[in-house]
Amino acid sequence: MIGLESSSAPTDGVNSKEPRQRHRSGPAARGADELRPRFYKKATMNPIAETTAGLFLVIGAQSSGPLEAERICSALIQKLSEGSILNLDPSTWQNAMQMVPNQVEAATASKTQNRTMAVADLPSTLASICADAADGDKAGVDLAKPISVYLSRYGEPTAFNCFILDQSDSAKIHLSLTCLAAFDGGSPGSFAVTSTLLKACLNLSNKDTQSTIAQVFGRFGPPSDSPYYLRVLP
Repeated sequence: MIGLESSSAPTDGVNSKEPRQRHRSGPAARGADELRPRFYKKATMNPIAETTAGLFLVIGAQSSGPLEAERICSALIQKLSEGSILNLDPSTWQNAMQMVPNQVEAATASKTQNRTMAVADLPSTLASICADAADGDKAGVDLAKPISVYLSRYGEPTAFNCFILDQSDSAKIHLSLTCLAAFDGGSPGSFAVTSTLLKACLNLSNKDTQSTIAQVFGRFGPPSDSPYYLRVLP
């Protein structure tokens, strides 16, 4: 179970289905150059790609207060920010997700896909895999586009961890963690993309689950100004 220091940030309304990053100004606001290295690093030895990256994404309707999914997301970001070496390691992300209590319908799947494409198409390919894994269509959201835009900012990714918390149904939170890695397939334009998917659900209509989530994560606010966090309306 996750036990962390509290973090908070002002709630900022979102007025369209287009995801946007929250912004703050003033001395307390940390710039993207400071925040980005937590979940982004340059690859130095991989000839086919440039970056390893991580992204957190919450889907949920506007509300007067933080959604449970936002509170959980804040706790996971804080947990994964504790170390500067392993915070992009897939196993670290998977362990963090599994610490969320009262999960049901938990499932894990791994596979390798062979693709032929230009290196520049890697962001959109990885984004599509993550969007499909999270069933974004069921929430009425095109997740592939914002994820691809995020990845394209940092070059062609060699590896990518994408954590999606979907609370488009107020009574449930669907958790989806996709950990991807791209490798040279041995011929021009050929790549092998390995994926490990963890999925689970939190049933907030269950009083015990609701109570536990409130107890563990209730002191957290929504994620603060972060280039690696997106908030999307269903």
